[in-house]
Amino acid sequence: MGIKSFLVDPIGVLENWDEASPDPCSWSMVTCSADGQVIGLGAPSQGLSGVLAPSMGNLTNIQTVLLQDNNISGNIPSEIGKLSKLQNLDLSNNNFCGQIPTTFYHLKNLEFLRLTGNNLSGEIPASLANLTDLHLM
Repeated sequence: MGIKSFLVDPIGVLENWDEASPDPCSWSMVTCSADGQVIGLGAPSQGLSGVLAPSMGNLTNIQTVLLQDNNISGNIPSEIGKLSKLQNLDLSNNNFCGQIPTTFYHLKNLEFLRLTGNNLSGEIPASLANLTDLHLM
């Protein structure tokens, strides 16, 4: 999984993420549906650093990404805007910088977005106002 190669994992919570393994559902911090689709990635408060890989955009069935309270830096990948089933995104309390990607307007199912505690700049994209399911930002 290309996501792991972009992250520094000082306590080894992603140790069993083996790219050769055909079943990511057996990996720690990963949640899967009954039919074996990755629907959740949750690694809050694990001391992770590095950057969030653009390949996050390949997790097309993911519904929840919880990476709050780590030390992940860099820009938030615009590819996250490809995650049309995403409902919960918490990247708060990291070291992300740059702007909120304008591609987030594609996240029509997004209900919860938390980006506080980062070094983001610029304006909040006006298109986020069109996300009618968004309850908390």
